[in-house]
Amino acid sequence: MSTSLSLEEIFATVPLLHRLSARQRKRLAGLATRRSYRPGSIIVRQGDTSMALYIVLSGAVRIELEPEMGAPVRITEVGPAGYFGEMGLIDDAPRSATVVAIVPTECALLSKWDFRKELRHDPDIALALLPVLNERIRELEARLTQDRPADQAV
Repeated sequence: MSTSLSLEEIFATVPLLHRLSARQRKRLAGLATRRSYRPGSIIVRQGDTSMALYIVLSGAVRIELEPEMGAPVRITEVGPAGYFGEMGLIDDAPRSATVVAIVPTECALLSKWDFRKELRHDPDIALALLPVLNERIRELEARLTQDRPADQAV
């Protein structure tokens, strides 16, 4: 994805934000900042305070869990228009995973405080995000069901 596009244009391609109106995306894009990361840079660390939503503008990141003992466990990789940190916009729980830049990566960051301010100003943002978050929950439930014997399904 070309970073010559405006953040508003990029936000329109992000699954989490595509249900928002153009006006809502424009307002959120105006609050976002860009940050670049070198390969191997830890962008967020599991257990840290969650302070922003990250949208990958270019490059790629690896999301991994850090068990108390042993090597990190790779969960997934996220490329352009992908995102992470959305749970931190809603709750104050610590980060659930570590995110590492795989290649030179640029992200747009939307702080929790700016997002919450926009939610108070425009509650319809929350209504637009609910179906996307609900879909994520359903995907996780399906993955859990696949990984368990039938008598232990969720």
